[in-house]
Amino acid sequence: MKKILFALFSLMIIIGLVACDGEEAQGKDVTSVETSDDENVEETEEINEVVADNDMVKATLVSVDYIEDKDWDEERYEIRFEVENKREDTIEVQAREVSTDGKMVDESLLMMSQEISGGKVADAVLEIEDYSGGDLPDMDENLEMILHVFSWDDMEVIEDIDVSIDF
Repeated sequence: MKKILFALFSLMIIIGLVACDGEEAQGKDVTSVETSDDENVEETEEINEVVADNDMVKATLVSVDYIEDKDWDEERYEIRFEVENKREDTIEVQAREVSTDGKMVDESLLMMSQEISGGKVADAVLEIEDYSGGDLPDMDENLEMILHVFSWDDMEVIEDIDVSIDF
């Protein structure tokens, strides 16, 4: 009986592997796409603007993406920063006091926390997403926030950088 179960289990695994066919999914480089109401929407605004540059950190706003997943009825913004740690110790970069078009964004809608080793560069992504199915705040005119930088070695705040981007 054990041999029969083992043989059936082995056969199921082989069929599963053959069905996968070893094909890999390929991503698409999307810069600006708007589709019909039945499909997902992704809009990207490339910015590449240095928002902070001092002896400790350099931060460049790379892009602002609006992503709408109609299958799951979700929408979100992804604001991408490239952050260079000019220090020797590890730092953490977080978004604080975020507002869009002059209105504060509820902290429960925000997520951004990126650890960066000394002398390295990392992508930090600020996500603004309403997980409860509500509406996202408008982001037509501007985005303001504090880029909060602190050290994990001594938990000391290194700097709070005011960031203001006009669209």
